[in-house]
Amino acid sequence: MNPSGLVTIEPDQTDLLEELARMLGTCFREELWYVTCLDALDAGEDRKLAITQASIRSDFMTTAPYGCVHALPDHAGVANAFLRSDLGDAAWADLEERSWSLVETQLTPEEQAVLLPRAEAMEPLSDTNWPFAHAACDEDFIYFVSIGVDPARRGSGAFGRLIKPILAYADARNLRTYLDCYTDRLEQIYGHYGFITVERKTAPGFDLVERCMVRDPQPVA
Repeated sequence: MNPSGLVTIEPDQTDLLEELARMLGTCFREELWYVTCLDALDAGEDRKLAITQASIRSDFMTTAPYGCVHALPDHAGVANAFLRSDLGDAAWADLEERSWSLVETQLTPEEQAVLLPRAEAMEPLSDTNWPFAHAACDEDFIYFVSIGVDPARRGSGAFGRLIKPILAYADARNLRTYLDCYTDRLEQIYGHYGFITVERKTAPGFDLVERCMVRDPQPVA
């Protein structure tokens, strides 16, 4: 997938992937899944941010070979979004496990003892395989693993410049688009772009709610 107006980052562009992972990791440190998981850890904010950035970096390293990392030319925002058919024979669940294994290597034994059980308990509300269950078995679609803009450039229109080319790509090919989020505010923002919540996932012991959202392709003018 090569959406017009965005730059698809190659896996050998390691410095750029690192730069974008640091930026998106800073953005996602505020995301409620990371807040809920990492605040169980007795660590300072710098370490929690580093773990969040390591998680995003691991996702990028895992998905970049499939053409899934798309950035604005000025690097103000980046989206990790895959086209199902671009994964080929790779199973998304296996790629997700590979990414998480990379994260584990960045954790100390003490951190693993806290975070691995925490993440396991949160699995019912951190499902990234739900689009495959929702879509028809032969349906191609786009799924946003993550998307965000540089916190320093919020309000600049960067988010619209980032998401619109991917949605236009989907519309031109009559593809549904899937994503999930954890706050009313994000649910409203994605609703503005045509996404509708089709399911809400929870887990015992957590107040967090995963909103599973789908956007049907829109008529191309």
